[in-house]
Formats: sequence, C-alpha cells, structure tokens
Amino acid sequence: MPTPRITAVATATPPHRFAQAELLALAGYRDARRRGFFSRSEIEGRHLYIDPATFRPDESVDAMQARFRRGALELGEAAARQALGSAGWEPRDVDFLATTTCTGRLTPSLDAHLIGRLGCRADIQRVHVGDTGCAAVMVGLQQASNYLRAFPGRRALVLSAEICSAAYLLDDRLESAVAHAIFADGAAAVALATEGPGPAIVAHRTLFRPEHLDAMGFEYPGGRPRVVLSKDIRKIGAQMMGDMAEVLMATQGLKREHIRYWVLHSAGRQVIDRARTRLELSEAQVAHARTVLRRYGNMSSATILFVLAETLRRESPVDGEWGLMIGLGPGFAAEGALLRW
Repeated sequence: MPTPRITAVATATPPHRFAQAELLALAGYRDARRRGFFSRSEIEGRHLYIDPATFRPDESVDAMQARFRRGALELGEAAARQALGSAGWEPRDVDFLATTTCTGRLTPSLDAHLIGRLGCRADIQRVHVGDTGCAAVMVGLQQASNYLRAFPGRRALVLSAEICSAAYLLDDRLESAVAHAIFADGAAAVALATEGPGPAIVAHRTLFRPEHLDAMGFEYPGGRPRVVLSKDIRKIGAQMMGDMAEVLMATQGLKREHIRYWVLHSAGRQVIDRARTRLELSEAQVAHARTVLRRYGNMSSATILFVLAETLRRESPVDGEWGLMIGLGPGFAAEGALLRW
C-alpha cells in the first residue's frame, strides 16, 4: 500500500516581532514571581499579530475576535501558499484540506475560508480540527494520512493557524502569567502525497489520559478566553512523550537508538527538559525544539510544524533513517507519528 509522504513544509509569522522584555513591559507585571516566568522561559522573542502602537491589555472580546479572524486568515493563507509552492502544486491540485486552530472561532470554519481565498476546487474534501489545543495539527495530519491511504495518488494539505495573542486575559492567576510569557502567533502547513520525496508517515498513534482532563484547556469567563495551564503539565507531558515514543517504536520493533530525529512539541522549557530526561536524549537531539521555543515561543498547534521545518532545514536525512513527531494537547492527549526517510 502506498505510504503518505511529507512533500513540503512551510511556516508564516506576523510582521511584528517582540523581544521578551518588550512583552513583559506590555503585560505590565510588577511582581518578581510573574516577571520570572518571562525571564526564565528561555524565549528571546515572539511574533504576535498585534500593532504595538495600538495594543491594549484590556482589549475587548470583539476586538480580539476580529484580530483573530484577520490573523488566522492572513497567516494561514501565507503558509498554505508557501507549502504549495515548495511542493510545486497549484491550489486546484489539492484533493483534501485539514485545518486546525484552537485560539479563536470562525463559522464558516477556517478550511472554508481558505478554500475560497486559495482558489481550491469546489469538490475538495476537507475537515477542520478545532478545540484540540497544541496537538491539533497532529490530529489533522492523521486525518490527511488516512485519506491518502484510502485514495493513493491524491494530494493533501494540512494547515495550522494560531493567534494565541487573541486569547489574552489579564487577571491575578499565575497560570495566566505563564501563558502570557510563552505563547505566540504563527501558522504552518505541510503538503502530503503518496508519490515524490520526503519522509514517509509509517504510523500514527494517539494516547489519552482522561484523569488529567482538567490540566490544560480554555475557560470562557464572560465570553473571554482564559488559558487553563496546570503546573503538572511539565511532568504529565514528559511522561506522555515517553509513553508515545514507546508505542510508536513498537509498531516497527524499533529501539531508541534507531531514532535519528526527534520532532518534539516546544511546549516550554521545563517540558523539554523533562522530556529529554524521560526519553534519555542528548542535548543535540532536542536542539531543534529548543531553537523554535527560543525564536518563536509556543504557537500552540503550529509549533510542531516549525520544529519539523527546523529539523529539515538543519539536518540532511538519508534513506532508511527514522524520526518521531510527538505533540501534546488537552484531554490530556499525546499525538504521534513515526517517520522514515
């Protein structure tokens, strides 16, 4: 059976990039504990879809939603067009589109808007994965892979667009301050086909830990999005990355030393630190996840595609080498894919 392959990867970020110190000033925190979330994040700067000249911490719900809409469509279209260009495709060549976002709501959904903006065929099949957090793009990737296995020879596009700055609530909760210190805006897309170059997606797996259902997600007090971010995530996330790696390797009878590339979600400094320990990895093996965190912050579901893009840009894989992609999201869930070049 033909195996889906990642033909191209592309990323897009807003025009305004802010140093971490600038964002701390915009947030207005004065106490040492909350300021420490920014200084210890190992994030140098982040791209946010805001105008620094007009941004206000007390932005209205309507203003945040309007900004989410503009940003998700603008960045999503940019990432999609770059991925299509890298693959050598036209929008009408795409048979299946999967889109993801969790930082805002659109009805019609993101996929419907992009089908029109890109000029895709009227009979394109599509799915939108919403409210699935940072793991959403891995769910979309799984749906696209299933489609291509069912219809070999067709082409798919998976897109994530996240405007985390549109889920901003200034309150007294420590977890809100943590969220404001790490989350950022960005979009990323991958083109997939059963023919051509690129790593093959050999297997997908999902792991749920419902006992941690309340550890991460969103609440909506007064209609405003507010991040739920338990301090236990650093421990839960690392453990689940380890469990997912074992499940994926078992599908092919692999051991840890067989895995050359580790494409891990850049959830935060402590999650990466603990995942490195749990997976018994070298610093070099988590370098790309750290680079993305340092340069971009955590862009929710788009982040892992930034790590994949960084891996492909910096490495020179050869035929037969293995890689793992692992994302984390609310539920509590780990989503993984086993790659082979």
